[in-house]
Amino acid sequence: DASERAAALREVRARGWALTDEQLAPGIRSVAVPLRDGDGRVIAALNVNSHAAETPLEVLTGQHLPLLLQTAGAISADWAACQGVPQVTTAGSAS
Repeated sequence: DASERAAALREVRARGWALTDEQLAPGIRSVAVPLRDGDGRVIAALNVNSHAAETPLEVLTGQHLPLLLQTAGAISADWAACQGVPQVTTAGSAS
């Protein structure tokens, strides 16, 4: 229900990443992290999916999650840097 969903979203926001363990599809686990713009707003997500029979939760959160967080931080920093560059537009030439 709505209150359970709101509580789950608060938990994900506080933790900084999301995990699904066969909730979306049988046999599929996923961990996701946010990508943020220069103002800190979430603009996208980066995730890894794996088969539950082949990847224990400990591997997903212990090995893949740190790499995802590191990569998301780098992408977010690049996005923020690009946002800080003035955008120059030129008028097209008339024929």
